[in-house]
Amino acid sequence: MRTLTDWARQIDAVLRSGLRGSSLAPVLGAPESVRAAYARGFADDFGHRREVDPPLLAWALGLALWAEPAPRADARLWAALKTGADPLGVIPGGEGPVAPEAREIAIEVWTEIELASLQALWWHGRGNAAARERAVSLARWLMAELQPDNGTNRPWAVAAFAEMAAGGDVDAGLYADTLLHNCQVSLGKPDLLSTVILLDAAACVGALLGANEPHSER
Repeated sequence: MRTLTDWARQIDAVLRSGLRGSSLAPVLGAPESVRAAYARGFADDFGHRREVDPPLLAWALGLALWAEPAPRADARLWAALKTGADPLGVIPGGEGPVAPEAREIAIEVWTEIELASLQALWWHGRGNAAARERAVSLARWLMAELQPDNGTNRPWAVAAFAEMAAGGDVDAGLYADTLLHNCQVSLGKPDLLSTVILLDAAACVGALLGANEPHSER
């Protein structure tokens, strides 16, 4: 069984592949003004932007929020990391999906929203027992109902599944492996958005392992 340290090394190896030659690499550790300009102008390899991008980048690059979050569950959960809002106040309680309404859009969109929500909720679960319980419940529901192949080949929530795998959950390990594999298929390495997601995943796992580097410099 792989330890959390093993998973951290695996995630870091894929992250480094994505960073190599990317527009993100020179931004890491740069002054706040540089990081802010990059985040505000961010678009993926195809020039696309998503509702979750601003709060994700604000968190991953250590920036203040510069816009009101979109009403989608994933965007609101990421924004709550910066505002300190109660994460359980912006999603349905109980068990199961946090964005059941997205089922009507498309399976790919729904899967990505749920996984992106889980990645944010995993952070919320640090020091918040109720958020942690909801995050674990969501992770288990995802493993049972929405496979990563339904998504858009981005490694959302890989840190959550890696942590569960290190605790002995075999299915979580398979899910994490699939997420890491799929994000490299199209280009032979992670695309730009996947690299941002992996940057945050590495920080999430590193924080659990006791790493003390400033979040904005990860």
